[in-house]
Amino acid sequence: MNRKTVILVSLLSTSFIFAQSVEGTVTDRENKPAAEAEVLIIKDNAKFSAITDEKGMFKIPLRENGNYLLEIIKDGVKTNSENITVQGNAQKNIQLSEPVTIQKVEGVTITAKKKLFERKVDRLVFNVENSVASQGIDAIEALSKTPMVKTSDDAISIAGKSNVAVMINDRLLNLNGQELINYLKTLRSDDILKIEVITTPPAKYDAEGKSGLINIILKKNANLGWNGSIQTSGNYFWGKPTVSARSGATFNYQGEKLSLSTNLSVGDNYWQYNTYNYLTGINTTDYWNRDSDNLNNYKYKSGNIKAEYKISDKNLVGINYNYSHSNPQEKGVSKSTRFNEEGLLNILSNFNNKNSRDVHNATAFYETKLDSTGGKLNLTANMMINNANARNFSNTITSGVISTMANPISKYRIYSGQADLEKTFGTVKTESGLKYTKIKNDSEFNFFNIENDQYKINTERTNTFFYNEENYAAYVSTNFKISEKWDAKAGLRYEYTTLEGVSMNDTNSAKIRYGKFFPTAYISYKPNENHAFSLNYSRRISRPYFGNLNPFKFYTSEYEYSTGNPYLLPSFSDNFEFGYVLNNNLNITLYYNYNKDNWDRIQMMDGNYRYTIAKNFYNKDQAGINISYNYNKLKWLESNIFVNGYYTRSKSYDPAILPVPAGYSANINMDNNFFLNKEKTVTFMLGLWSSLPNRNGNTYYYTNTSLYTGLKLSFMDKKLLVNLYLNDLLNTNREKGIEYYPTYNIDYQYKGITRNVHLSLTYKFGNNNVKGATKQVKFEESNRAGGSN
Repeated sequence: MNRKTVILVSLLSTSFIFAQSVEGTVTDRENKPAAEAEVLIIKDNAKFSAITDEKGMFKIPLRENGNYLLEIIKDGVKTNSENITVQGNAQKNIQLSEPVTIQKVEGVTITAKKKLFERKVDRLVFNVENSVASQGIDAIEALSKTPMVKTSDDAISIAGKSNVAVMINDRLLNLNGQELINYLKTLRSDDILKIEVITTPPAKYDAEGKSGLINIILKKNANLGWNGSIQTSGNYFWGKPTVSARSGATFNYQGEKLSLSTNLSVGDNYWQYNTYNYLTGINTTDYWNRDSDNLNNYKYKSGNIKAEYKISDKNLVGINYNYSHSNPQEKGVSKSTRFNEEGLLNILSNFNNKNSRDVHNATAFYETKLDSTGGKLNLTANMMINNANARNFSNTITSGVISTMANPISKYRIYSGQADLEKTFGTVKTESGLKYTKIKNDSEFNFFNIENDQYKINTERTNTFFYNEENYAAYVSTNFKISEKWDAKAGLRYEYTTLEGVSMNDTNSAKIRYGKFFPTAYISYKPNENHAFSLNYSRRISRPYFGNLNPFKFYTSEYEYSTGNPYLLPSFSDNFEFGYVLNNNLNITLYYNYNKDNWDRIQMMDGNYRYTIAKNFYNKDQAGINISYNYNKLKWLESNIFVNGYYTRSKSYDPAILPVPAGYSANINMDNNFFLNKEKTVTFMLGLWSSLPNRNGNTYYYTNTSLYTGLKLSFMDKKLLVNLYLNDLLNTNREKGIEYYPTYNIDYQYKGITRNVHLSLTYKFGNNNVKGATKQVKFEESNRAGGSN
């Protein structure tokens, strides 16, 4: 107020000699008066200023007419700058060009412009808290609004690449598949500070996976106390007699030393899909056509508890335990027509699979700060136990009926321990660490023929498979600032792997040992706040799921089976990226990757049998460009647009498998949020994603598109959140393609019940500033369990 008084006295004393002036009103982006904004008018070395009053009004007398520079400073940040011409008394009304956000750090107020995207030296950052459209939703929905990220009911991908690992606060979640999706749905976007997309992960992370990492950073605890939330949601499917439902609850507590977080969820997911798979001979009249109708009912219960205890300002310990129980049931009917030199055969088969799975994940960590420059030591131990037991009944009908029952039992264990050290020497930050991992899987596959309601074991189709793997890893990396505008980071990781798989039925075994180096390098240049450039390189590995290494034959009918490959090798990729961010909301990334010894599951013929097997058979080059843009210039609209255009070329080195012709493709994702009131508590959503024809290995994929719309409502000061979606309005979401082989081609389609209505309700209570325990620990190997029971 003293500053106002001084300026007022100055204006009164000079009003008689200043014959010209500039006066007007300053408003914010919502057209409300902007009080205590500083208005500067500058000419040469002379400066004239005023502070707006409660109504946003100001008046500045000037000595002479002429050209001036006008600037507005609000809360210490310059928001407007323009050239003006003054002739006598000028009227100038101004609207602040960009809002500001205020963060308080230890009693000091720091003011900065809101940034939606940021380009760091090794990652792209999406600041969720600065996106109005990303508030009041769960973490899965927030990920769907993140550049380069696509989500579905059972998977997360980056720019079309699957098998993405997810971290929370820089520590990997030891969950995968449906368990990962269920857990992320318990996190609210209001608790998320930012999401980091790391397409070329640095050396401190495992080299496993070609697709990169997603790091979800939660907001830090602001207050002591507790809070909780309850959620429920459901999907109604057009023309279907049942719905999918999910319910859950979360609880967080923050004390002076102890932090706790827990969540429980139960669900009953219903899923139905139809497929066709038509094999046609190229130079013959042979064919094998199959149509199937399948129904899955995935019932689950899961729980999680995290606890952290602050021993002192320098020492922190914590535990994390996840448990999930599921008993999915799968039913299906298949009709096949086979024609070859033996004539025409009609095959009818059906199956009814009843499964039971129990998954335990336990982690513990200790973190100690070594000095005041950020040095710290992390010690982590992980354990994962999975017990699965299934009873799979099937019937194959030709001239008679053959009934069978398979009883696959899988018990796999994953143990790992690691130490990570961070030290800073002047302007150079270093990271180094060691890690050991052991994977053990004992699988039994008991196969029975059912005759007169009696179960008779079929020894030729019964097998026990033992798998053991050990991984040793060490890494070192350094991050340093070359200058005020240049940053660099480089690292090297070494991994040595030994594995052995033994099939007891046919005494088939494989022993593999290999050691590889995985370098990473990054450099970034930021000339000013509006531009940022980066250049990255990384080498990655993709190890096969150990279920794909079991060589035994899993019969799905008397004429069809699937098998693994004990000689399946990992594939490697070299990845290059050049990134550019403009004005913190336009992101452009040019990329190239070379993939060697890629493996996939292919379909083969063996006389009167048809089977699938996993094989290494091709190398692949891919180059493309990612473009993402956030539009928020209008108060009533926030739009996110993402386009990924690329060129793919595959080369097969297996004469039994043809590569798909090279070509161009693109992915498009548009997400629009229309705010229907000033408080932005009522939002209308309209979005579209599309995948144009693309190719990979020996498969050509046709166009796939989906359109969605919905409403997002918040009540009771955003404590009650309601989301209503209409997914896949035009019922166009399906996977369709063609596989190429020398003597035949296979056309296929997969179509699920993607058109549905989704309704979710969330109620939050307690202190919303409490986040509870937020740390997670690295456990990348849990993703290797994918694809096995």
